[in-house]
Amino acid sequence: MIKNNIFLLILILLTSSCESQIGTAIGTVFTNIVSGNGFNSSSGDELYRELKDQKIADTHFTKSGDIDCENTSDAITLVSDTSANLFSKIKDQLCSCKAWGTCDKLSCSCEQLCPRSFEILNRENQASLDAPENSLSFNNGDSAFYEQDSNYSGYCWGHALVTQRFNRLATFNSKQPKKFTGDDEDSQRLREYKYIIAKLDNNEPVEISGFKNLKEFSSQPEVKDLLMESVKKNWAQNAMSIQGLSMVTGSDQEDEAYYTKLFDDMEERIKNHQAPVMVFNGVGEATGAHTVLVKKYGVDPKTGERFICILENKQDADKSNGCQRKMTLTKNGKVEYSFFPRNIGKMKLSYTENSNTVEQINNLKAHCLNSKDCDGEGKNKQ
Repeated sequence: MIKNNIFLLILILLTSSCESQIGTAIGTVFTNIVSGNGFNSSSGDELYRELKDQKIADTHFTKSGDIDCENTSDAITLVSDTSANLFSKIKDQLCSCKAWGTCDKLSCSCEQLCPRSFEILNRENQASLDAPENSLSFNNGDSAFYEQDSNYSGYCWGHALVTQRFNRLATFNSKQPKKFTGDDEDSQRLREYKYIIAKLDNNEPVEISGFKNLKEFSSQPEVKDLLMESVKKNWAQNAMSIQGLSMVTGSDQEDEAYYTKLFDDMEERIKNHQAPVMVFNGVGEATGAHTVLVKKYGVDPKTGERFICILENKQDADKSNGCQRKMTLTKNGKVEYSFFPRNIGKMKLSYTENSNTVEQINNLKAHCLNSKDCDGEGKNKQ
């Protein structure tokens, strides 16, 4: 089936413009095959499972804020359990000893402040996907994507990935001035924007000064143009890989046990501070697929049916806040999507979800170690 898909794409290329979405797709298929990027290894899945196992085993990571700070001062002597508990409570009021906590490395270990675990994704300035200002200013149906391409069908996978990376890795600081605002600094400013986007495409943390949030940042005309190119590139790299082409081969419904297990997995990931990328298609739509971010989960109090909340990139983000777009696991074992005209057929997490998450956790840990002046102490523990 995979070979058939590739041969079909090759035939389409012969009659397609290289500037079209189809032309971009075919070119990337060939690039992925030649470079090897189209064949993803299982190492990311294995490392992700290690993080899951670690969370179960780590008994010292309890509820956020419940970890006692370490006392490293010889000048303080705790004479009883009562006084120790009192000191701990006072200490916790002064600073927090957790991932990205406000204590310094003299009060908390660097492993507590910068753990290699899902907790490193739980930043205090972490953006909530339920707020429209933390989404791209343009949706997947923006006219700039399709106005010169009659065959345009959407860059949803790229749109979801770029949004996810900004929310996990970018820190906006509007109190700092914008860089390179002078009339003669256009080239430096453009180079700075390209640098920011390249860092995020490489799963690396980045700080963005002079902007309040992603919506404001991506509304800048120069930034919007660059981000649209990043969306296209990420779509092609993922959707046009061997795994991407085969993820939704077929469109038959799965059984209830499959959907239940997938909902369990997504619920666990959201609890672990993730908004996973999910790929799906509709029953009877084997040749098409759509990709979205899953941001919340819940249970309908009236029906008892489970649901997940979707950030739908075919529309502006304000149409998705408050769980306006949701998928429901019905009592008859099917999945219905409030934005979709038919039941869901194939439905999977993106094949890069685990590897991207692991790489982001490692890079966030390194960034945290540097910000907490822990570089030397933490490098041998990654």
